[in-house]
Amino acid sequence: MSTSDGQDENWNHFINDGDLGALSKIYYHYFDLLYSYGMKHSVEKQAVEDAIQDLFMNLIKLRKNIGNVKNLPGYLVSAFRRQLFLDQNNHKRTILSENIPEVQFEYFRTQEEDIPEHEIQEKLYLTIKQCIGKLTNKQQEIIYLRFEGGVPYEEIAEMLQISVESCYKSVHRSIKSVRCEAEKILGNGHNLILWFLLGSPR
Repeated sequence: MSTSDGQDENWNHFINDGDLGALSKIYYHYFDLLYSYGMKHSVEKQAVEDAIQDLFMNLIKLRKNIGNVKNLPGYLVSAFRRQLFLDQNNHKRTILSENIPEVQFEYFRTQEEDIPEHEIQEKLYLTIKQCIGKLTNKQQEIIYLRFEGGVPYEEIAEMLQISVESCYKSVHRSIKSVRCEAEKILGNGHNLILWFLLGSPR
């Protein structure tokens, strides 16, 4: 999901007119993306669902104060990330630091993983999973946000409080590392970069 997938119009209706029906369409359209991302930070399903609900309730409350949004999925993921950490810290009765520390992030952690049916695809999937698992938490989160969430580099950098240049370098190094490790296992001849959404970073 690399673009707003036609939801920009609904967003404009919500922001400009307070159209809750339009916001509801956005909610259902992006729920899976937000839920999947949240479950990579938390094993508590209810906590993730509550954070999504809190996010959209806050959008309603703060609608008139929200400025222009250039990339809707990126904006929602960024806002949801902060909401999830805020909820977690409130639950633990701790103070949320202005600088969010590096947190546990598992690229492939889900409740049920859909492994491809074909043997070759399964081998590739498991190999990539093994190689990505060797990356740091931050590297995993960056490539997930970029390739699964379609979040622009600039927004990822702001979200994780790193420079845009560091974000670019992290993606480049991560893909290079995954490719090298995977080729050691699978051998040459596998176009592994196609696994990252069949294209180069936008």
